[in-house]
Amino acid sequence: MNAEMMDLFAMGSVLAAAQDAGLVHELPSGPLTAQAYAEKLGLDPRATRLVLEVLVTLDVASRNGDFYDASPKLRDLLAPGGVQTPAPIQKLWSHVPQFLRTGEPLIRMDASPTQREESYRGTVSMLARMFEGIARALASKIEKAPARVLDVGCGSGVWSLALAERFPQTHVTGLDFPAVLESFTSRAKELGLADRTSTIPGNMHDAPLPSGAFDMVVIANVLRLETPDRAAALLARLAPAVAPGGALLVVDALAGGTPERERSRALYALNLSLRTQQGRVHSPEEITGWLETAGLHGVEAIDLPVTTGAVGALLGRR
Repeated sequence: MNAEMMDLFAMGSVLAAAQDAGLVHELPSGPLTAQAYAEKLGLDPRATRLVLEVLVTLDVASRNGDFYDASPKLRDLLAPGGVQTPAPIQKLWSHVPQFLRTGEPLIRMDASPTQREESYRGTVSMLARMFEGIARALASKIEKAPARVLDVGCGSGVWSLALAERFPQTHVTGLDFPAVLESFTSRAKELGLADRTSTIPGNMHDAPLPSGAFDMVVIANVLRLETPDRAAALLARLAPAVAPGGALLVVDALAGGTPERERSRALYALNLSLRTQQGRVHSPEEITGWLETAGLHGVEAIDLPVTTGAVGALLGRR
């Protein structure tokens, strides 16, 4: 076993042990000394200090003298409204052994439209913080300003509102469940874009859509929640809403081609399977085929920086 592989197994073991012992969950209560964490959790003080030192190198913990705390990244991850809803990140990944044995996810966000609405109602604000940088990077790569944008399954609107930030004349219509649209309207107001937004409350699979009414239709991080047949049918349903000369933009776990991106994509595929029954990461080739079948042409990949979830984009034109 080479040194890199040894370190990989060591890091995985340390993270799993720190999570199992409650140390990761306890870090946000800091800053505390290793002795104090050990006393709170019933751990050995010396072992706790050594594990904390490893967590510092992994940017899970931070250290100031003898005091250890959650790193800013961990604190943001575990913040109220973050991935603790509907399941804490520790609990989600701790389910992997059970998932290996049974194939059963920890939760089923896709069990019904009602379940999906409730699940995303509590997470879209966290997703906005996670993706706002990459959303703006994507918007910067769109050359022609779309006057009218439809954001399907908009959530917080992080992807479409980034376009409205870039192009002063862009108007965004968000389509999502009523409870989720609250986050969309709230974010638009925070960004000073409320006067350039409107909403369509409902289920993306059957909400009425005007034909040819939008210069760009955006569907971001949605197809992964659908089976291949339903994903293809959804794109076929959205294509007629694109105006002639307009485009349909798909954002999903599409990045690959490097070890870092392939790892991110594989980790996201596992994460998705831990919280959905039918969710899956569709390949760029599959989605390109569905776009072409829906009547879009010249499908091009938009390269984006490496991020959690291997985010990438495909743009098809009508």
